[in-house]
Amino acid sequence: MSHILIGVDAGTTRIKSVAFDLDGNELHRAARDNSLQQPETGWVEQDMERTWTLTTETIRDVVDALDDPDTIIGIGMTGQGDGCWLIDEAGDPVRNAILWNDGRASKYVNEWEESGVAPLIANICGSDLFPGAPLPILQWLADEEPESIERAETVFCSKDWLKYRLTGERTTDRSDASLPFIDIETGEYSDIVPELVDVDGLDEMLPRLESASEIIGNVTGEGAEATGLPAGTPVVSGAIDIVASGIGSGAAQKGDSSSVVGTTSLNQLILDEAPEETEGTGFLFAVEDDFYVRAMASMAGTPNLDWAFEEIAGGQDFAEIVPDLEEIPIGSDGVLYHPYLSTSGERSPFLETSARAQFLGMSPEHDREYLLRAVYEGVTLAMRDCFEHMAGDPNRILISGGGARSDFWCQMFADCLDTPISVPVGDEFGAKGVALLAGVATGVYDDIPSAAEKTTTVDRTYEPRPERASQYDEWYEYFSDSYEAMFEVWNAREDALDRIDGITVPTTSDTN
Repeated sequence: MSHILIGVDAGTTRIKSVAFDLDGNELHRAARDNSLQQPETGWVEQDMERTWTLTTETIRDVVDALDDPDTIIGIGMTGQGDGCWLIDEAGDPVRNAILWNDGRASKYVNEWEESGVAPLIANICGSDLFPGAPLPILQWLADEEPESIERAETVFCSKDWLKYRLTGERTTDRSDASLPFIDIETGEYSDIVPELVDVDGLDEMLPRLESASEIIGNVTGEGAEATGLPAGTPVVSGAIDIVASGIGSGAAQKGDSSSVVGTTSLNQLILDEAPEETEGTGFLFAVEDDFYVRAMASMAGTPNLDWAFEEIAGGQDFAEIVPDLEEIPIGSDGVLYHPYLSTSGERSPFLETSARAQFLGMSPEHDREYLLRAVYEGVTLAMRDCFEHMAGDPNRILISGGGARSDFWCQMFADCLDTPISVPVGDEFGAKGVALLAGVATGVYDDIPSAAEKTTTVDRTYEPRPERASQYDEWYEYFSDSYEAMFEVWNAREDALDRIDGITVPTTSDTN
């Protein structure tokens, strides 16, 4: 009888459940779209009960597709991290979940930066606070909705709410708790962090802490009725989506790295101990006693290419133009592109909301092919910039996402980062990662590294070419120096726009 592991990935707008065999092959998958609520500008919320209902539907679809549900030996869950998912003593939602991309608590992060509280917390947990982290949201609730804090019994992240509905157990794992409640040196809850803010009873709201590959409970009768899972199925603690996707792609040993080249560029490096200090912005996740993840999510992703091919290439197909780009030398004949196209600026490895995209070094002889290659190089250099600020050098990088489909781009990644680039087989790496954690918890695999090694198949690998790597070393130095010189210019641009907006221009009716 073939055994099955199930992984659930509850993303911000899409929830997926996937069944895997013990070799890591995807057997069945199901998905549902989730909706967001934005009651005010900058606020982002989600209905907790609806999220649970949609999750049960995806699990049931997968279970129904199996020949025998009794072959399921474990289930793991991952999901969007951070935010604030509150339940009361009875286990009911206190209010809508406030998500990781909600900005209502920005003022607390700014105040804590000025007062020294934020740097102290970052020193304890290894990650920088941002408005969508649980702590500033809880402080906002304490000040603006004290009745929610008074009613709250437990604060969860998204996956923990779903695990609770399956098992009745109030738990979280170290990775989701890392920002900001974990003392990165001990891997346990910090006694100091709750005392630094004014949220009554915060330390008592934190759920039981379990390692990612520990069984935290079993599917209850109620959970079985809702999902179709057999009652008693072991449920693993799981991990935040960033960590789960890395494990699922095969990055699970010291020096392994993974990058998801999509709307954002999500880069991570596996460490066997917490670094004494971290450089640049980003996150440091505790996973197991000897398993840590340093992660940086750059805003400089594939939207740069989408924009360039639409606006510069007139919508012409990528495949038709790439052969011409391969003939252009590294450095695009002096044309450099800063890939900060997002209206949010950049967040890793530096935080600057005023950062914007631009070309440098253009001359009349530079046609669209030079500009397009410069865009590819700019996004690639931004990825290298993240890895330059990691706490170590990667042995290899496993790449997924839209960027992994381009041979031209993957070879550029290998040359620019002077590191082998591998593209793993598969699609649902987040769900696979927590399915593997369930396999470790139930004894299928010895540990996380062996689980990843046994279940990862590499589709293709790109080796760095030494001479080109040396050329990119020089171009990266210019890239880094040039964007650092732009901070003053970017801020001056915003100031100028504010002054322009402050000038009243007469309308046509005023002049008649």
